[in-house]
Amino acid sequence: MKDIFLKQSRRDNTHGVQLTPHKATAAVWGLLILVATMLVACDQGSHSISGDYSYKLSGEIMLTDADGEVTYRLLHRDGQMNILRDKSEKNRYIITMNEMNGGCYTMEAKLDGEDLLIDRHEFVTNILSTSSFPDIDIIDEEDPTIVYHVTATGNGKRNGDILVIKEEWQGGQSGNPGARLYGAEMTILAEKN
Repeated sequence: MKDIFLKQSRRDNTHGVQLTPHKATAAVWGLLILVATMLVACDQGSHSISGDYSYKLSGEIMLTDADGEVTYRLLHRDGQMNILRDKSEKNRYIITMNEMNGGCYTMEAKLDGEDLLIDRHEFVTNILSTSSFPDIDIIDEEDPTIVYHVTATGNGKRNGDILVIKEEWQGGQSGNPGARLYGAEMTILAEKN
């Protein structure tokens, strides 16, 4: 009877886990590291600015040439924005703007808290307008190839999945140095897909 009890006792001890003080400390640290990793991963996922966005661009453009100044409101400017983290530098991002039925360009930015500071960038655009309907953008039938070379700077503010970027545009018409373009407050409203 005594031999059977000892064998049973040994068998029970093999199923149990005994934690020495050293093993207990290692287990606690392992658990803390696991929890911290999960919290950081959740925090980065919910607040990450990287991703795909749908955007709309609006604002007023003032065109100046030898005939004077005319202001037009931009309509029907929308497309896809992609924000990618620049792995070479902390808090730096590359933003691609792909306009529906239009051009595309890239810009770089730095994230400072909730503020996105847009670097100076250049792009080429058609200003689609008509003097008879200043609030509607259409292609000028006489010369649809008129383009403007634009330099833009700006900053954005993030609020959850919404990103609002305000830019200032300045530029000139290709082949016509007397024709200038200015947009004081161009607004890009983007929502994360």
